[in-house]
Amino acid sequence: MTDTSDWAYYYKLTASKVLNTSNMLYSPRVNPEQTVMCMHYSTDAEYRKNEKPIDDYLLQWFFEREVKFLKELSHLKTTPAVYDIDLKNRKIFIEWNKETLSQVLFTDGRNLDEEFDGWQNQIRDFLIATKEHKFYKMAMYPHCFFKSKDGVLKTIDYYSVVPYSERFIERKVIEGIIGKDGAYRFDESTDSNGYLDFKTFFEITVTRHLDIYWPNSPFGDIFKEIYND
Repeated sequence: MTDTSDWAYYYKLTASKVLNTSNMLYSPRVNPEQTVMCMHYSTDAEYRKNEKPIDDYLLQWFFEREVKFLKELSHLKTTPAVYDIDLKNRKIFIEWNKETLSQVLFTDGRNLDEEFDGWQNQIRDFLIATKEHKFYKMAMYPHCFFKSKDGVLKTIDYYSVVPYSERFIERKVIEGIIGKDGAYRFDESTDSNGYLDFKTFFEITVTRHLDIYWPNSPFGDIFKEIYND
């Protein structure tokens, strides 16, 4: 097993210029060369000093989904290479390149259009791929994307992938990861029987929710173009 104890944590940069934890499920550590990220699905009080721990069964459930969809969608150019998977310790080692787009977007003096020419076209290509391959991806914040060494857009957090065939799920299954900031998406997508409709959830996310996190978000217009049927 690769020792990651001396690897640095990754923190997203928010629009308020504050470094924050990047997700609720895994602790991301990056090797000294900044070429590999370890996604450790665990309760990590050091990384999440003031956050309520996620139940272990949910960590396991989402870890298994992360592994499953990283493998099933490995043919997409936006999927980072997977170097190793430690099933026993719930660690996944993936391709990495220094930072996510959140650092570029929210660091004073930096410009995403100048540093990553054509990034919006690659976002569009990714959304086309979600339709062609019949899946939704709920985590599409700036910190869920990075530019590879070869200039290719990569996306992480495959635990948030939902195939069309799994469109409906009982809300109670994932209640433990519903945060207050995005709770309205779950509320508006839950039917009277307590089932989440991820088709509705995805549309709310892309057309409304991402506007909060992306300056001049391109997602809504791209969604309307691609999903106009």
